[in-house]
Amino acid sequence: MKGDVYVYDCIRVPTGKAGGRYKSVLPESLAAFLIEEVLQRQNLSGCPLEIILGNSIGTMGNMARYASLLTSLPKSTLASTVDLQCGGSYQAIRMAMAQLKSGLNEVVIAGGMESNSLQPHRFYAKNDPRYTDGKAFLTANFNPQSTQSLAQSAEQLAHAFQITKDEMWDWVLESHHRAADFIQTAIYKRHVIDYDRKGPDQTVRVDLKREDLVRWSTKETIDRTNTAHYHDGAAVLVLGTEELGRRLDKKPMACIRDILILGVDPDEAPKGVIYGASELLEQHALKAKDIDIFEVNESFACKPLSFAKHFGLSDKKYLNVFGGNLAYGHPFAASGTMNLLHLILALKEKKQTFGLLSAGVAGGYGAAMLVENCE
Repeated sequence: MKGDVYVYDCIRVPTGKAGGRYKSVLPESLAAFLIEEVLQRQNLSGCPLEIILGNSIGTMGNMARYASLLTSLPKSTLASTVDLQCGGSYQAIRMAMAQLKSGLNEVVIAGGMESNSLQPHRFYAKNDPRYTDGKAFLTANFNPQSTQSLAQSAEQLAHAFQITKDEMWDWVLESHHRAADFIQTAIYKRHVIDYDRKGPDQTVRVDLKREDLVRWSTKETIDRTNTAHYHDGAAVLVLGTEELGRRLDKKPMACIRDILILGVDPDEAPKGVIYGASELLEQHALKAKDIDIFEVNESFACKPLSFAKHFGLSDKKYLNVFGGNLAYGHPFAASGTMNLLHLILALKEKKQTFGLLSAGVAGGYGAAMLVENCE
């Protein structure tokens, strides 16, 4: 359909733990590796394009530009970095779609990159009212009117939907088991490109057992046993118009029908997975039953579980089909593109048509995307 935006390719690197396989690798190097890969795979060399990448904890400067300069692209290529925290990929894709729909570009490479390993230590200036005697900080305060943490907000969400720790552990184990199966498949190996020849995602625990979670557990409802930890990674996708496909004789993987980013109370950020999806469905006069496969960000186990309860998904077979961030990791601004990749591949593997992607974003946003399988 004229004006639609298509995904012609989508790839990522295997995720690494903070201080793990990418402990000395710049995030822009990971992004450049992927950009070069799609340039060759899609024969885009010489094709005018733009790059838009999300990043939230980088080392300052225009990191998308750094990535571009590390590739074979001409120095005249425009590359921009956007920060919407863990919603960075959504905003990058949203901006790319606007350019494609307006005719400003015919092809855009969008996505995100993140390195918790190389996150710089930051200090408030002495005149800043938040100054704390030169003490470094790593996590931003996402709400200037509150000091509530994301973990506290996730705990509120779990209580609101009466989700127990046992239920969350069940989901954590399921996420790892699904991921362990997925990393053995041919489609995984085609779209997850090994940067360092160290194999699949460092974070997937094939041998994870309930006893491990019990041993690591604390008295808190939300703790390290049901939370995605700190990770490094990058993911990109090639977005283009229908005309691009005709001109280059390419068949798209999927069509992005719509994307929405909705502001919510920052102290309810995890519940953004519900708010964003609800608004997008309502705008298209759709019900949850009209969607074949759901992909929900798993920074906390309570997020997909509360999503399932809210929308009445009694059978979670088609929720995070290949596992989620609890298994693969959550490299913040790259996660949205990672999740989108898994959703598209799940639609193809299960021969389904419509998918919905959703995330609750730090700072108070609900982000959602409506995707259609092109096959």
